[in-house]
Amino acid sequence: MTIYVNGEKKVFEKEQMSVRELLDALQYKEGFAVALNTTFVLNTTYETTMIKEGDVLDILAPVQGG
Repeated sequence: MTIYVNGEKKVFEKEQMSVRELLDALQYKEGFAVALNTTFVLNTTYETTMIKEGDVLDILAPVQGG
């Protein structure tokens, strides 16, 4: 499966995976938001939200400013 994460092409052997599986594979822990095809995904649905071929994910960390 080929997907795009933060604009970067990623290739995985699986044909489908959950958002949680992807985050674990990419070693993300906590403190970020995920958008799948421009729609934000609730962190309570990471295990059940499935990613498929060609999907685009944005993983966004909070930015502090003042």
